[in-house]
Amino acid sequence: MHELGRRMGAALPPGTLVALDGPLGAGKTVLTQGLADGLGIDPREVTSPSFTLCRIHAGPTTLVHIDLYRLAGEADAHDAGLLEWLDEPRDALVVVEWFERLGRAPADVRVRIAFAGPGVRRVSLTVPPAVATALRRRSPPADRRESRAETQRRRSAETRGT
Repeated sequence: MHELGRRMGAALPPGTLVALDGPLGAGKTVLTQGLADGLGIDPREVTSPSFTLCRIHAGPTTLVHIDLYRLAGEADAHDAGLLEWLDEPRDALVVVEWFERLGRAPADVRVRIAFAGPGVRRVSLTVPPAVATALRRRSPPADRRESRAETQRRRSAETRGT
């Protein structure tokens, strides 16, 4: 999820609204950490805003990370002051977890994540054609992709400095 998010972050222009949908634990926040990485923001700073509802991360492009899990619908989002980010993302990349709770259709990019088996996710992307082309261009060949275990071993070694 992180790598997909990183490629998306590098390809998406400011002013983009990204809708993330999927069950708990599907990887929405991990994808958002990848988006931050692609925007030049330290992904370790990105955590789920489930209780704060919104976190703003400064960088070359600002990342606004909204989580609607605890909200019942658009009225709650309005009361929390979140709709202005959804209606006019301006110069930021706005990512909304649990977007389906708004009952809104319009988003520039829509990502749906589903469990497809133990440790396996199915991701459905709806993106503008130019972004789809950029994502395909940046995708490594299948034989060069790391498995999840390889990624964890590499990150662990990087953390230990070995």
